[in-house]
Amino acid sequence: MISVRNEILYIGKAKNLTKRVRSYANPMKFNYRLQKMVSLVNKVDFIITKNEAYALLLEASLIKEIKPKFNILLKDDKTYPYITLRKSHEWCQIKKHRGKKIDGDKYYGPFASVYHVNNTLDTLQKVFPIRTCTDYELENRKRPCIQYEIKRCSAPCTKLISKSDYNKIVDNLESFLLGKESKVLKNLIKEMHRLSENLNYEKAAFYRDKIRSLEKINQSNNKESKNLSSADFFCLTKINNMYAIEIVFFRNGRNFGSNTHYPYVYKEEDNKSLLGKFIIQFYNNNKNIPTKIFTSIEINEKNLLQKALEIQNKNKVIIRVPNTTSDIKIIEEGLATAKKNLADKISKNSNIKELHAQIKKTFNLSNNINKIEVYDNSHYAGKEAVGSYIVADKNGFLKKEYRKFNIKEAATNDDYGMMKEVLKRRFKSEELRAFPDLVIIDGGLGQLSVAKLIFEELKIQSVELIAVSKGKLRNSENEIFYNISGKKIYIKKSEPIFYYMLRLRDEAHRYAITNHRIKRNKNIFRSEIDNIENIGPKRKKNLILYFGSLQEVKKADLKQLQEVPGINKNMAKAIYNYFRVN
Repeated sequence: MISVRNEILYIGKAKNLTKRVRSYANPMKFNYRLQKMVSLVNKVDFIITKNEAYALLLEASLIKEIKPKFNILLKDDKTYPYITLRKSHEWCQIKKHRGKKIDGDKYYGPFASVYHVNNTLDTLQKVFPIRTCTDYELENRKRPCIQYEIKRCSAPCTKLISKSDYNKIVDNLESFLLGKESKVLKNLIKEMHRLSENLNYEKAAFYRDKIRSLEKINQSNNKESKNLSSADFFCLTKINNMYAIEIVFFRNGRNFGSNTHYPYVYKEEDNKSLLGKFIIQFYNNNKNIPTKIFTSIEINEKNLLQKALEIQNKNKVIIRVPNTTSDIKIIEEGLATAKKNLADKISKNSNIKELHAQIKKTFNLSNNINKIEVYDNSHYAGKEAVGSYIVADKNGFLKKEYRKFNIKEAATNDDYGMMKEVLKRRFKSEELRAFPDLVIIDGGLGQLSVAKLIFEELKIQSVELIAVSKGKLRNSENEIFYNISGKKIYIKKSEPIFYYMLRLRDEAHRYAITNHRIKRNKNIFRSEIDNIENIGPKRKKNLILYFGSLQEVKKADLKQLQEVPGINKNMAKAIYNYFRVN
C-alpha cells in the first residue's frame, strides 16, 4: 500500500487478493490506527509469487528492507554472534564471529550476546588449547605468548606441538561443540591413563584438570535439556499494549543464552498473528534455522510458516507449543524473563519524577519524594542472616549508597526482630547520611508495624513509610501495597507506578539475597577447612587450586594431599583424618 507521496505504508501477503482488498473497503469498522493507514493509501501494487510460502518469505524480506511504519517491525535486527573454527587455515583458529560466513570454516551458534560467546570461549580454551591469535601473529612469533604460559594455547606458532596432535585437539573440540561430550571425555581419560602409565605424571595431571573442567561445564548445563538437540524458544508477553519476546537458543543440548526483543506494533494484532509474523522476520535470510521451534502459544498459519522456513533452510522445521516438562520449564523461564524486562523497560521509559509524584498521590503522603530506601532481609532457616537496603532517586539506583547489615542481636529466625535491628542501626546513628523521603518495607503488616514502632521510638517524623508484600499465591504481579496506617492500596497493573515499585522491591530482594549467599558460601567454606590446625589462607588456596574444588579435597588420599605445595606429611594426615571423622 503506497501513499500519494510514494511512501510504502504497509506490506502484506494475500492468498485471495480480491477478498483482501475488499476487506479495506469499509474502514469505519477498523480501529483508529488502521483507519489512518487506509486514509493515506493512494494506490496498491502487487507482486505475484510461486506460492503462499514464497509470498511469506518475500513479505518478511521487504518489511526488513523497507520498514513500513504500519507493519510489525523487528526493531533490533542485528546479526547474532557465533563461535567459528577457521578450518580453512593451516593451523585452525577459534574466535567469535558476526557477519558473512566463509566457506570451509565451521560455525557454532547463534549465541544470545557477545558476553555468552566470550564466556564460552574462555571455558573452552581451558580444555582445548587452540590458538586465538591472528595469522600475522602466528607467522611472526619467535617465542610463545602468555596464552601458552597459562595453558590456553599449545603454541603452534613456535611448533611446540605437532600438526597431528593439534588436529586431535581441534577434533575433540568439534565433537564437544556437537554435543558428543562422552566421546571427548573418553579420549581425555584414555590419554591421562596412558601418560600416567608412562610415569609422565605432570602431563597426566594436566589432562586430569581438563577432565574436571569439562565435567563442570556439563554440570552447569540443565540436565533436562541434554536430550534437546537444537531448538529456539519464542516466549511472548504483553503489558499495556507493549510486547516483549524472549528468544532462548539451544544448540546440541547447550543453552546459548537468551535475548529480549520489543517488536514495534503499529496496528492492533492478536498474539497468535504477531508471534508468527515476528518469527518469519527473525529468520529472514538466516540459514541457521533449527529443526525445532517452540512457541509459548499456538500461532496463526503455522503450517505455512513451517513450509516457508523449510524452503529457506532446505531442511524440515517443526513449530509447536512444547508438551514435555523440560521444554515447558524453558518456556516458563523465558516468559518470566520477558515479563521482567518489559516491566523494567516500561518503568525506565516513564519519568521517575512523575512516578515519585504518583507514589505521593496514590499513598496520600505529605512530603515530596526525592530519595527512596527499600529494606529487605535474607536468611536460610535462620542462618547467615543479612539485612540490607537499596537507595534510588530521580536518576535511578544509587548503588554506592546501598548498605548491608550482618544480624548481631536478633534471633536469626525472627524476621520482625531482624527488621527492627536493621532499622535501628540505620536510623539511630547521626553519622550516617541524610534520611530518605520514603522507606519501603518488603513485607506485610507485621513488618510495617515493626517499622512504625522504630520510627516512633527514634522520633522520626520526616520519613514516609509504606510496605509491599506478595499476595496469597506468593507470585509476582499479585503484590499487596499498604500505607502507613496499614490500609491496602490498590494499584492497577496497567499503571507504570506498579512496575516501578516492583522494580524497586526486586532490586532490594536481589541485593539482600546476594549478600546472604556470599555470607553462606564463606561460612560453608570456613566450616569445612578452616577448622583444620595449621591450615591458613595460603595453604587453603593451594589445596583448592590443586584439586579444583572442596569436594575433590575431601576425596583425596594421603599421597595426593602431599603433592600440594606447602602440605607436608603431618598436614596431609590432619586433612585426611579431619574429613574422614567429620
